[in-house]
Amino acid sequence: MVEILPGIFLAITLELSIPIIIAAMGELTTERSGVLNVGIEGVMLSTSFVAAYVHWAVSYLPAEFSIYVAILGAALVGMILNLVLAVMSTYLRADQVIAGIGINVFASGFTILALFVAFRVFDTTPTVVTSYSLSPLARLPNFGPVSPFLAIMIAAPIFTYWLLRRTRFGLRIRAVGENPEAAEVAGLNVYRLRLLATALGGLLIGLAGAYLSVDFSPRFVRFNSRGLGFIALAAVIAGGWSPVAVVLTGLLFGATYAVFIQFGGISGQILSILPYIATVVGMSLASKRLRAPAALARPYVRE
Repeated sequence: MVEILPGIFLAITLELSIPIIIAAMGELTTERSGVLNVGIEGVMLSTSFVAAYVHWAVSYLPAEFSIYVAILGAALVGMILNLVLAVMSTYLRADQVIAGIGINVFASGFTILALFVAFRVFDTTPTVVTSYSLSPLARLPNFGPVSPFLAIMIAAPIFTYWLLRRTRFGLRIRAVGENPEAAEVAGLNVYRLRLLATALGGLLIGLAGAYLSVDFSPRFVRFNSRGLGFIALAAVIAGGWSPVAVVLTGLLFGATYAVFIQFGGISGQILSILPYIATVVGMSLASKRLRAPAALARPYVRE
């Protein structure tokens, strides 16, 4: 019988919830403006590689500096990729689902090609040791090594809630996501607001991607995002586009991953699908009460 150690289980749950919750907050902000980013998985994958490459390239710098340069680079690339999606879905009026799938396909090929061009390998980047880590072996009651991304995971939902619910800018984002025609009549620039919201969402998704290769693991591995982007997308839907509910859903998914890690030695192949089962169950239970932004995934044509 495998024993679950509460301290380790909690640490693993937090460790695996960090990228899901941070990315989900970015996706939530984007979707509230009416833009559906199915390409979140590709953005996470690309930014994860960028963070690993930049971290390796500037590894001669002090560790406390180089890691933040890598994180900044990933955040900027996340914004750029999301802006590409926003331009295609607003100005070019492309189908948002197809555009997102295109980003996922691009990221899959780009990271493999970049691995070969930069390192002459197809599987993983060199390891860069960092002093920042939320280790599965950390005993939280004794305050073991804690990731700075844990603070981002806590701050992102608070910031997202405040932005969307307590600011004029957030009200405008929600307005263009619900009724862009009425928002335009009221004097709002629908295209600009969707671009800004999508860029902000890309920044958060980029931070989630950076976490995977500079903190969760000190290297980038092929297909490093492991479907976490899709799980973050599902968390937004299952959480009903509410920051609080999305956080709880992200923690649930993180906990199912923790179960897989603690019991993986017994039946790894079965337990490895637990997060995806939880995703399907969560979305099924929430399906009757879901209310997506009315204009989500609907291109707006300015008259």
